[in-house]
Amino acid sequence: MGNLPTALSEDFSVLLDSGDMDGAASLIRSAAEVGSAEAIFLSSTFSRPQESVDEFELRSLAEVELSAAKGYAPAQYRLGCYLQFGDFVNVDAVEAAQYFKLAANAGYPPAMYEYGLALFHGIGVDSKHDEAISWIMLSAEKGDETAAEFLKKMRGS
Repeated sequence: MGNLPTALSEDFSVLLDSGDMDGAASLIRSAAEVGSAEAIFLSSTFSRPQESVDEFELRSLAEVELSAAKGYAPAQYRLGCYLQFGDFVNVDAVEAAQYFKLAANAGYPPAMYEYGLALFHGIGVDSKHDEAISWIMLSAEKGDETAAEFLKKMRGS
């Protein structure tokens, strides 16, 4: 289905959750050096020793953009969120919807939900209610709890 998280992301999360920052960094270092979109994206999630907040934010954004350009769906989704809310970049609803669509087409459930919402509300794209509901339903079927809650509220239950 596309460029989605693998065991690398799961192993990385386990190390971070246990507080092993050095182990997490070591796990992704070689993969990032050879251009793994997933590893580059994971690298964007934490700061380096002696890195200022401004330096971290610039590097993180550059890594998310690079990973998204390589087709990694979670990076495309995150870049869509940045564009939707104006985090690190100017708000651009059209470009946000394009990134959500890319990640949704790759099979990333959170992006399916956000792209469905964009279609539902006509934000950055033409409003297409039936297509919107299809994307949101698919997201819920793939385990996105926010999408499931949205559908539940729509049904009034």
